[in-house]
Amino acid sequence: MLSEVFAAGNHLFPEETGFLETSGFTPWGPQQTPVLFSEQEPVFSFSSSDNSTPLPKPSNDIVNAMEERKRRRKISNRESARRSRMRKQKHLEDMRSQLNRLKTENRALMNRLRAVNLHGKLVRNENQQLVSESVMLQQKLRDIRHALHLRQLHNQLLQSAWPCNNNVPMYNTYEQNPPSLIT
Repeated sequence: MLSEVFAAGNHLFPEETGFLETSGFTPWGPQQTPVLFSEQEPVFSFSSSDNSTPLPKPSNDIVNAMEERKRRRKISNRESARRSRMRKQKHLEDMRSQLNRLKTENRALMNRLRAVNLHGKLVRNENQQLVSESVMLQQKLRDIRHALHLRQLHNQLLQSAWPCNNNVPMYNTYEQNPPSLIT
């Protein structure tokens, strides 16, 4: 059956010849119809049903069409490789840009961290000064309380040691016994 179709002549399918010429792009010109097999050459078949019929050699038109397809495929592959290289280059540029941006951001964060650390160190130094001042003031307060307590004890001893001092009028009691400052 296949040999009957190709034995018809120099074109593929007679009923589709109009279709091939009007349908759009074909690897051959509009006036040419490709010839798949020449009539003079033997046809070889490798199928199990018919081993006696030889296959014809492809004609120059078919070889030219195949070479044209190869050439187009090479051009397409080159263009695809060029686009791939451009994408790779753009990706590399984007990565470099991101690297520079991240380095700048990192430097800014490091400077900010140094400033925060310096501020923390200043606050700790000021806190140490305030703690030592507080300890010193607490010690002074204890010394003052101790001195007041000794004065009160001294006044109490003076009053009880000399019985003649008990006849002092009442208006002087405030001066002799000031109110306690100890809370």
